[in-house]
Amino acid sequence: MQRREFLQGVTAGAAGLLACRGVADVGTEQRFGDLLFRQQATDHCELLFTPARPRPLRLLQLADTHFHPGDETNRATEQVLRSIVAKEQPDFIVHTGDFVNNDSKKPVDWVGMDVINGLNVPWTLCVGNHDYPVNEAEGSLPLDAIRQKMEHGFQGFIDDAEGRHYCYRYDLLTADAAAPRACLFFFQVGYAASTRRISDAQLNWFERQLERDRQREVKAPITVFVHIPLLEYQTLFESGKADGQRGEKVCFDSDTGRSFALFSQSRRVTSVFCGHDHVNNFYGLWQGTELVYGRVSGMGGYGPPDWKRGGRLISLDLGNPSPAPRHVEVFA
Repeated sequence: MQRREFLQGVTAGAAGLLACRGVADVGTEQRFGDLLFRQQATDHCELLFTPARPRPLRLLQLADTHFHPGDETNRATEQVLRSIVAKEQPDFIVHTGDFVNNDSKKPVDWVGMDVINGLNVPWTLCVGNHDYPVNEAEGSLPLDAIRQKMEHGFQGFIDDAEGRHYCYRYDLLTADAAAPRACLFFFQVGYAASTRRISDAQLNWFERQLERDRQREVKAPITVFVHIPLLEYQTLFESGKADGQRGEKVCFDSDTGRSFALFSQSRRVTSVFCGHDHVNNFYGLWQGTELVYGRVSGMGGYGPPDWKRGGRLISLDLGNPSPAPRHVEVFA
């Protein structure tokens, strides 16, 4: 992918889980390892974490795999992913978008689905701008057909007059707690220049979720996952308060600032994890919310050959009364 100009040099800064081959009925339960999944609605799933011994929940963020049809990079990407999963043993995988080049004018195939389904780890996908069937090339699929291919996966949605929106939440619980210990929220972005952000419809849904939580007296901290960075990522880096590297401009695209404003006003969102920019991996605290880039995971996307592919391991200690994510980059 040749999508953006790189900066000169690299600047340093301070068994089917609710198998979505169709939607599982509300009330469905299924166990995968130490996680018991309970589907409450199309946009809401509870995850009960019951390890034999106390330990943090381990989430693996993957980003920008950009699987190509018949490309040698697919095999290289598969080796990276299999090695990381074998070494880190995540409980759950979050792919933050651009799973495949579904918008290509060239034929599209889905070997990437075989790869990630073959990891035998439950997973989900935040829709990225390259995941849309823009050019309707041979083999391209609509978003809901992609969702149907996700074995060991759950990707939620809501429907309204505008259509389907892939925004949803997981509430994380432990055996000794009736209320969620933490919440994970997932959002999609659009593909057109003016829609490459969290849409207003999704943000309105987020506000409704917060109001519902207030009525239920749910106050658990929230971790957000989305493909494209918020514009505050750029502000963070320019402030000199970020750790990590910026190898290209922050492409927040059409983000307006409303997303961060709502997240900040909630006083519950502790962290936002994104992908999109393959040669950025910085992170830092901005106005009380940590903004974090994932690590580009696929060999099929743009980036210098010496920019190592990997993932970001996120740990949540649900035994903590107010768990905040701890994270580190991981490699094959």
